[in-house]
Amino acid sequence: MERIGNLGSVIDAPEHRTSLTLPADELAPSRARSFTRAALIAWGVEDLLDEIVLIVSELTTNAEQHGRRPAEPDNWPSAADRNLDEITLTLAFQADVVGIEVEDNSPEPPVPRVASPFATGGRGLFLVSAVADAWTACPKQDGSGKRVIAFVKRPESSIAP
Repeated sequence: MERIGNLGSVIDAPEHRTSLTLPADELAPSRARSFTRAALIAWGVEDLLDEIVLIVSELTTNAEQHGRRPAEPDNWPSAADRNLDEITLTLAFQADVVGIEVEDNSPEPPVPRVASPFATGGRGLFLVSAVADAWTACPKQDGSGKRVIAFVKRPESSIAP
């Protein structure tokens, strides 16, 4: 697996880049998948569509379920305040590498867990690890949440010209 530092320019200075900010609700993963499909098709990266859409789906689902602002016990957020939580998806493409960045409002890092064979969830980060060439999480610069970043490289062709 390549070091994240070597791949950082994909997000910071890509050939193509697009972002979408969504409310952190149950529709966010579906909207993020549709947005991702459209961007990858426009960029001619259909060969990585399945892998990238899977990663986007898992990361936005995690952000929707676990990426909310922490609530103070004596000041639980109202429904209106909870609706202020947002997820920002950024896709970038450069030199046969797709970068996926998902930002949410929780400062807590994602924690992979071991799901029981009968569980219907809990495998998202395992899937991201299996499909991505590299991934990491870090706090947002302003301290208001976190960024989860994953990279997928196009496989090198084994067919000689």
